[in-house]
Amino acid sequence: MPQRLTAQDFDQELLILFDAYVHGNLDRRGFLRQAQKFAKAGVTAAGLLAALSPDFAAGQQVRPDDPRLKTERPSCPSPAGNGTVKGYLARPASAGANKLPAVVVIHENRGLNPHIEDIARRLALDGFMAFAPDALTPLGGYPGDEDKARELFGRLDQAKTLEDLVAAALWLKARPDGTGKLGAVGFCYGGGIVHRLALRIPDLNAAVPFYGNTPAPEEAAKVKAPLLIQQADVDERINAAWPAYEAALKAAGVKYTAYRYPGTQHGFNNDTTPRYDGAAAKLAWERTIAFFKANLGAPAAAAAARAAPTVRMRGVLQSVAPGSIELKTRNGEVTQLPLAPDLVVNEIYPLQLADIKEGSFVGVGGMPQADGSQRAFLVTVFPESARGTNEGHYPFEAVPQSTMTNATVVGVASAPEGRRLQLRYKDGEKTIVVPPSAAIVAFKPSDRSLLVPGASVSLFAREIEGKPTAVRIGAGRNGFQVPN
Repeated sequence: MPQRLTAQDFDQELLILFDAYVHGNLDRRGFLRQAQKFAKAGVTAAGLLAALSPDFAAGQQVRPDDPRLKTERPSCPSPAGNGTVKGYLARPASAGANKLPAVVVIHENRGLNPHIEDIARRLALDGFMAFAPDALTPLGGYPGDEDKARELFGRLDQAKTLEDLVAAALWLKARPDGTGKLGAVGFCYGGGIVHRLALRIPDLNAAVPFYGNTPAPEEAAKVKAPLLIQQADVDERINAAWPAYEAALKAAGVKYTAYRYPGTQHGFNNDTTPRYDGAAAKLAWERTIAFFKANLGAPAAAAAARAAPTVRMRGVLQSVAPGSIELKTRNGEVTQLPLAPDLVVNEIYPLQLADIKEGSFVGVGGMPQADGSQRAFLVTVFPESARGTNEGHYPFEAVPQSTMTNATVVGVASAPEGRRLQLRYKDGEKTIVVPPSAAIVAFKPSDRSLLVPGASVSLFAREIEGKPTAVRIGAGRNGFQVPN
């Protein structure tokens, strides 16, 4: 397994060039031209740019479909801005309808990308209701490509964008499922916006800007919220303005704490790029969560969200009641399971071998072969919304000695034994042989009407209020047998 690159693997001048490129002060062509002098040992300037760019799968800490969470993509009104702001909302599933303290998460200058969604999920696991608005909403939202997102960002009316983000924060604070307590955290561009929110929202309860531009010193007296300011060490572009603003905060009597993490680069908390510093990010995030708990109230849902690991069960439904099911497992045991109020139900349905194409993101249950390949017994084709889920190669509990490979199909070829797939994931590649006997399935959202006696299911259960409770169920329709 190749070792992950860090900032120490790159020349500091190259990192400064990359920072200028990321923040729009240098275009792609300019970066490649100036980075050429750092290219060596067969690595091109384009290769250096690719190595420095985000790898969202590598940084994912919480799966988008984690059954401990409930997520949605609501919109909120922004009459003084662009009219509407879309975003990503995450809450701990165990909270039910209970009121939670809220945290608005402000992204970097690329919009609501997968990393920021992951940040929202991390906050939800700590018991907060987190909302990450997308400043690119008026231009169609985050486009799925960082370079395109950066280009779109330069076309925003920044005055209206600020109004959009203020409106998103106030909408979150006013939600009926919130306590009325509001915190804000942001990174880079988002860190600067968090500073602005502290000026615009007098009853903001806590603000945590990570390496963000500070307002003009004369505005510091408007800040009423306590601040936790997280700074990188090697970040002259941001840090040069800090002494004057800090003096103004002190003069205004603002409650603040500032930390600068030795040896870190701008963006050190972003675990999708080599500028990530694991030790500093861990400490900074622990301080962030502690700060929010102290100022917003310690969420009661946090312990339940972080604890209670999920257990996978497979079998056939024997009976179904409005709030529970009776399941006969594969080993013949019959068990009663309550259904979580926010139960997620997916329909699992069959596909054909021809439905697996280059570019598909798949999960393959397989058995290792003597030549290093894997012989598949199960292939799941993921919907695009779940691309990157659990990416990697690891043991699989369904069959003894089996493995699971979640990866992108980069090659498809016919073979005497069926079809041969080449899969690529963040740390390597695998060759998969898919014989005609392999089960091939996909899944899509459904509802409880799919749960009927005789239905074949694969489910996740977690202890809730002292009882194993079904929180996510995948089921077949009309007698379809869910494989393994």
